[in-house]
Amino acid sequence: MQEGLISVIIPTYNRAHLLPETLASIESQTYKNWECIIVDDGSTDNTEEIILSHSDSRFVFYKRPKERQKGANACRNYGFKKSNGEYINWFDSDDLMHPDFLKLKVEELETDLSLDFCACVGQKFIENTNEEPIPDPPKVLNSKSYIEDYLLNGLFFYTPSPLWRYKFLETKDLFDESLHRSQERDFHFRMLTYQPKYLHLETVLFNIRTGIESISEGASKSIIAQKSIFKYFDGVFTYLKNNQNEDKREKLMSYVFYRQTTNYYNINQLCNNFSQRFNIFKSYSKHLISYVFTSKKLKTHFFKIVFGLIMVLVTNKGYKFFYFPEYDYVKKNE
Repeated sequence: MQEGLISVIIPTYNRAHLLPETLASIESQTYKNWECIIVDDGSTDNTEEIILSHSDSRFVFYKRPKERQKGANACRNYGFKKSNGEYINWFDSDDLMHPDFLKLKVEELETDLSLDFCACVGQKFIENTNEEPIPDPPKVLNSKSYIEDYLLNGLFFYTPSPLWRYKFLETKDLFDESLHRSQERDFHFRMLTYQPKYLHLETVLFNIRTGIESISEGASKSIIAQKSIFKYFDGVFTYLKNNQNEDKREKLMSYVFYRQTTNYYNINQLCNNFSQRFNIFKSYSKHLISYVFTSKKLKTHFFKIVFGLIMVLVTNKGYKFFYFPEYDYVKKNE
């Protein structure tokens, strides 16, 4: 049987010191029919030199076009556009593949043609320490209720985890290039709304490097990141509002309402003055107001929300008006 081509797509930025190990793990794959598309996001180190000096012609180097927005999302989308594979696997430039990373997943897709993707477990490691790698599997592997499990019950996917069938992805909007945070969570949520058929292997097949130049460490202090989180959850709420048949829709909308009220307060805490808070009020308060009119349960919080919006605008205080722990169904499920 002819092996289908797998396109591995890697965005990178100033990872010249880590890329050789990542590329070596790809070159060591037991499955040989792959191409690796590396899209550079404007590195200032010798990333390009390292890649172009590589003797394996299956590695292909591109620079993100200047007209496309800077960021890993644009690089992932551009790499997809340049791909030739029957299968797609996005990967990160500082992570490492198990030798059977591609083989075990593609075997499942070629055995069961109804599958849209096959995922696997990753494990986290800290370089130059004696700590053992820690497997990090989702609490739910093979879900029967995608949206509920994704929002409440611990279903998640690291970006390198799924091997996708190209035909499933080709008509979809992929990574949202306007997001600076929650972009992978947003991507996987939107893909799950199409109800793909998938298989999640219990096998650990890739290593996630942690503790080095972590973007997430500073996210809580970044207003741009917090705005991206708000945009992601607003998209989730819009989906739930427009899909009357979604299982446990009211419960899920209440949970997103709980997340968004807290997000709104957190954004305000990152503002330096009244003028900035007023701009947040103009742009984001309308979303909270619209949420409360989507159900009888949420409508009971209208006056609390309005008072809270005024309080945080004027004084930058009033967390109790944005805190709705009764809707924190994730904590209740733990």
